[in-house]
Formats: sequence, structure tokens, C-alpha cells
Amino acid sequence: MKTARTTMYGTLQKYLLCSILVFSFSLTAFAQELTAEKILRNVKANFDAVKDYTAMLTATVDMERLRVPEMKVKIYFKQPNKFKTESKNTSFLPKNMMDLNPGDMLAKFDASLMGKESSGGKTFYKIRLITKPEKGKQVRESFVWVESEHWTITKLEAFPSEGRKIELTVESTVINGKYIVPSRIFARFDFEQNADSSAEKIYNPNRMPKKGSVELKYSDYEVNKGLSDEIFEKKEKQ
Repeated sequence: MKTARTTMYGTLQKYLLCSILVFSFSLTAFAQELTAEKILRNVKANFDAVKDYTAMLTATVDMERLRVPEMKVKIYFKQPNKFKTESKNTSFLPKNMMDLNPGDMLAKFDASLMGKESSGGKTFYKIRLITKPEKGKQVRESFVWVESEHWTITKLEAFPSEGRKIELTVESTVINGKYIVPSRIFARFDFEQNADSSAEKIYNPNRMPKKGSVELKYSDYEVNKGLSDEIFEKKEKQ
């Protein structure tokens, strides 16, 4: 004969089992609904919250056969795509490395979710980006990794031309408890070219850096201070 306690435990077990099944079903449904576009829109939402910023940037360039002194420059950014550096000596700093814009990824690429990876107790979604068809331009492939807790891009691999590879790793910080901005970007460049190619014959190989890296460190952020558009206007030469 069943006691009241036995009946209570049986009911509790059934309730817990049902709860686990419902929770598991919810997680499965969420995973099925999650797409590359939705992930990038989450990243864009964080990016869009930063209307403008200024920061100090310390850049270290280490390119093959080139000597570039450490650079310290002030940078300015304003949505949607205004960008400026105070120093003129930034020719070795790719602009698209300093202002990674998830809105551009949504507009210029077809994105597909490749899967997810785990590292250091965190989950990262790997997304494949293919340039949208455009007459006269070759289709290119790249990959980004997005960390799921804060929806930030942590890594990018791009192949802008035959034999060339660019790899970025991105570290982020939170300003004023809510604005997520990059704190460090490290880029590695690798260009492998056939020694018999026409490019090697035309250009002096001693002038062609094929490998190297660029490190950017950000500090002294000021976010959403209402930067004027005039800051980004080019001044006419006197």
C-alpha cells in the first residue's frame, strides 16, 4: 500500500522529469532558431549602442623587411561609418581593421552558421561569410567567431586575394558598465607567392613584405559624448 510520502515523491519525480524535458526542448528549439544572421544582428545591437567614441591607440607594427616605430594616435569614431585618426603616420594601419562593423558584414556578405566551439568555459559561434555577387569582382570567403555571452567578434580569418591570409584576434572591454568596445586587436598577415610569378619579377622582392603583424591597444575611451560631424570633415590645404 502506497503511503502519502511515496505518492508525493512520485509526483515530484514526474514534475522534475517534465520540467527537464520542457527545458531541453526549449534549448533545442532555440538552437534550431539561431542563425548566422541573428547572431550578427546581436553583435550589431551592441555595436549600435556606441554612437561615438574617442580613444588613444598604441600601434606596434612588425612587418617583414620593414621598420616602423611604435605609433600613438588619437582616434575618433561616429556612427554609422565616420572614422578619423589625428596622426598622418597611419599608412600601415588598415582602416577596416580599426573599425570592424557588423553592419557591413550583414550588408556585404551572405552568412552561414558553421557550428559552435567551446574554449575556456565560453561558447563561440563560427560563421562563414561569402561576398555577395558583384559584377567584375571575385567572390571571397572569410570566417568570424562570435562569443555568445556578450555577442562580440573575437576572431576573424580573411582571404582577400590569392595566397594572402589575414587573421585577427579581438579582445573587448566594457565601458560605463554597458558599452562594449575593443581593447586590443592583433592582426597577423601572411602572403605566400610563387617566386616565378610576374609580380615577383616586376617588383623588387626586397620591397615586398609578405609576413608580419600589427597590434592595436586602446585606452582612455570616451563614449557617447556627442561628437560633431565637423571633426570628420577634411580640412582644405591653405
